[in-house]
Amino acid sequence: MKTFYKKTKILATIGPSSSSPHMINELLLKGVNCFRLNFSHGTHAEHAAVIQTIRSVSANHGIFVGILADLQGPKIRTGVTLNNNPVLLKKGSTVVLTPRKVLCTEREIFINFPALTESILPKHHILINDGAIRLRVSAVDKKNGRVICTVLNTGGFSSRKGVNFPDTELSIPSLTKKDRQDLRFMLTQDINFIALSFVRKAEDMISLANTVNRKRKDLKLIAKIEKPEAVQQISDILNVCDGIMIARGDLGVETSFSKIPILQKKLISEANKQGKMVIVATQMLESMITNPGPTRAESTDVANAILDGTDVVMLSGETAVGEYPAESVSTMTKIAGDTEKSSYYPRQFINLALKKRHPPHAICEAAQWASRDLGEVPVVVFTVSGDTALYLSKTRNQSRIFAFTPHQQVACMLSLAWNCTPFVLPLAKDVMLLQQRAEQKLLEAALIKKGAVILVVSGTKGARGATNFLRVKKVGEN
Repeated sequence: MKTFYKKTKILATIGPSSSSPHMINELLLKGVNCFRLNFSHGTHAEHAAVIQTIRSVSANHGIFVGILADLQGPKIRTGVTLNNNPVLLKKGSTVVLTPRKVLCTEREIFINFPALTESILPKHHILINDGAIRLRVSAVDKKNGRVICTVLNTGGFSSRKGVNFPDTELSIPSLTKKDRQDLRFMLTQDINFIALSFVRKAEDMISLANTVNRKRKDLKLIAKIEKPEAVQQISDILNVCDGIMIARGDLGVETSFSKIPILQKKLISEANKQGKMVIVATQMLESMITNPGPTRAESTDVANAILDGTDVVMLSGETAVGEYPAESVSTMTKIAGDTEKSSYYPRQFINLALKKRHPPHAICEAAQWASRDLGEVPVVVFTVSGDTALYLSKTRNQSRIFAFTPHQQVACMLSLAWNCTPFVLPLAKDVMLLQQRAEQKLLEAALIKKGAVILVVSGTKGARGATNFLRVKKVGEN
């Protein structure tokens, strides 16, 4: 399988437009590295079938693609409207919000939050449908479970639209009943990442990790940053997760659209300094849901996220429900390639501010300097857990990183590691024999040439944390 090489990885959301074997194959060919399953939609049976399809199609190409399962989280939504038709709220009118199940109209709206009246105060703002409708609370009637609001702008909504409370700290668990049911299913599936929505504090991720680690210690946990509380506690959150997703949709509604560009830079910088994966998501190529090409602003947005230093850019509705899923991936791949080739693309190494220092880290840092001094020669990394390859990736080693691991789960996880190409290779007691087998795989894939100089990062024994040497050698020599 020949794909365009890019350092930045692409995460694509699966949905009705992209769940068929044919389209999954197309997306892989166009440059997708990992697929996202959004558990806000679909049944467990549907998700299981998609997982099997992804594994089957990727195996046919001999590549290792990641799968990220995204928990819905405590998303608060409106109820249903008549026949799911749009309802128009007019500026200056009054509307009542209630936790009682009623048909949503321009006068009364059901909100699926039983404790609706507990934390909300007069003058607080409430946003519906990603901020398309803005309300200001006029009064709270706790006795009758009603929140009376004034409509601040004319706007519409239909069934089950999202509701945000930017002025209110809601007492709501990070893992809902639905999340726990979905999580039990996820832990039986061939996935590599779990993302938790609406993270507010480190304890939210610790709670998830405690549940996951009882059954699966091989999964990477991603914190979705879409609440202002999470931004304020980002350092603590990064300490207890494997990466973050900057979910700009809800984050923009909960904070302000004008703050998103700077928050994006801040969050990417913090994640990179702590050596954690970072994904930028939401509306990156939104117009391509219905159009075959992006707007100039969208192209610039994708490029700027890459220039900011993200590891991954994500497609949501573009590939899940859009009319041009394959074209969306092709567009993102092209933008990534052109951006990475530009003189503006950051090529400096990152000095990771990690609290724990390990010998493999020193070996990786030596490898990146040696690679640069030798003209950016490739680095071949042997890793049991994937940690060494991840560390080298996060230092922003500019030459290609070829990571060999005995575990398919690790190889699929490394699909989201910036500038890293993963392979599965069984362990061998003879380290030199292992190197020869790795070189043969790379030669067969035409990724290196015989006699070319490469760097090898490995250990004298095949065990986690055993990386202890760096070798400069020519391909084919003993």
